[in-house]
Amino acid sequence: MYHATRIELKKLPSVANHTVRSAFSRNTNTRDPQLPNMDAVIYNHVPDKANVKAYAAVCGFDSKSEVLPLTYPHVPAFKLHMELMLHRTFPLGIMGMVHVTNKITQHRAIRIGEAIDVRAFFAGAKRTHKGLEVSLRTEIRIGWELVWEGLSTYLALLPSKGIEKVEPEKILPDAIDVADTEIWTLPSNLGLKYGRTAGDPNPIHWGVVAAKAFGFKRHIAHGMWTKARSAAALHKKLDSDAAEIYVEFKQPIYLPAKIGIHSAAKDSDNNLFFEVRDNKGEKVHLKGYIKAI
Repeated sequence: MYHATRIELKKLPSVANHTVRSAFSRNTNTRDPQLPNMDAVIYNHVPDKANVKAYAAVCGFDSKSEVLPLTYPHVPAFKLHMELMLHRTFPLGIMGMVHVTNKITQHRAIRIGEAIDVRAFFAGAKRTHKGLEVSLRTEIRIGWELVWEGLSTYLALLPSKGIEKVEPEKILPDAIDVADTEIWTLPSNLGLKYGRTAGDPNPIHWGVVAAKAFGFKRHIAHGMWTKARSAAALHKKLDSDAAEIYVEFKQPIYLPAKIGIHSAAKDSDNNLFFEVRDNKGEKVHLKGYIKAI
């Protein structure tokens, strides 16, 4: 697809850069928001080894591995997402947008030290009774080889008057038959630790005071940390570097917390369905599937 505007980065922007720019982003058109025809790219990016190791450690991956964790490529991808949504032609303010779904497909493992070309672009928008769902697609190539791709959908809350409520496409089962459970204890400073390694500047993860300023009772864990931690627990069960993992973010996890990942046995299509629930096993924070491809 041809894109009229291209943002080409020589290096990834800092967290401070995105934090300041995010604070000044505002809605310019909530009546009929149109996504700009644009993409963002960075060529020959070599992920910093120390950052990869720190990310692996905070998300529960093997920090001695010489390949990128399955979810790590979302780190540079998210930087490009931010550039697209902070562009002056993007009609919505970025603060308050909610990450609702995320799908990652890894075609082969990426070795630490390999130079990657990362490209992200708007992949469509859908108006719902809650607002506008904006999808961004990421493609990562090494040479001509597509090695990793992702699809992230963010919700911008908008007035719903006159918008018919339509049930979303059903991808996951309503409930799973739990075959395995693993309990995690999340410290209060998890948001700060993950935010530093992943480059996510959202203040709702920093601490109680910052989170309350945005309407939360306490600070919350990053949704992509929860996905990464789930991938760390389940990817090793697949015996395959090539994998697909899809999640839906349901309810925030207030920090500190004790939560559990509950997974089913693989089904006939090789899907391993899972849910992340609160300590009582009642509230679902995230649900998804992972499978070898």
